[in-house]
Amino acid sequence: MCRSVVLFQSGLVGRERQAEEVSALEHKLSEANHDLEQSLAANTNLSALIATEAAEKELAHKEAAEAKRQLEAERLRAAAEIAKLKELVEERDKQLSASATEMAALQHAKEQAEAELDENYEEAEELLRQCFERAVRQAHVLYGEPQATGEFDLDCEVYQGRLMPSAEVAALTAQETEPAATEEGEAEVRGKEVEAEEDGCINIQD
Repeated sequence: MCRSVVLFQSGLVGRERQAEEVSALEHKLSEANHDLEQSLAANTNLSALIATEAAEKELAHKEAAEAKRQLEAERLRAAAEIAKLKELVEERDKQLSASATEMAALQHAKEQAEAELDENYEEAEELLRQCFERAVRQAHVLYGEPQATGEFDLDCEVYQGRLMPSAEVAALTAQETEPAATEEGEAEVRGKEVEAEEDGCINIQD
């Protein structure tokens, strides 16, 4: 009986130890399950994060490809615009060169025309002087007046028996005709001017 009691007590102690060990194992298993659940959750989150990053990377890649395509299209458009502008500049340069050549030709023609005009004016002035002197000589022969002496000036006019510059004569005549004169008064002024011119011619001959 003593031996049985000892064996029974020993069995109880072993069972208690086994129970404690089982309890410890169950506690460790629970902790391991908890750690496993946390690991699975972390793995799920990591997989979702990786998938999100992959999607964002793919989207960024697509946006970069689209931006590159747009940049290439813009570069081609700019190159075409630059080529067009170069053509316009070359054409405008040609037009400017042609215009400069034409302007030079026109300037040369103008200078020649002005030179010819000056020459013709001098010739016409000399011809008028000669014709006037011939008329004076003929008047001397026809009317028997004394030979006129002195130089004749085509830029002068006879006014009231005196030889005056044509501009001064025109100014004096304009001052005389400024008042509101009637047609009869204007005709009288013209008559006086004609008489003055005739008197001036006679005075010059004298």
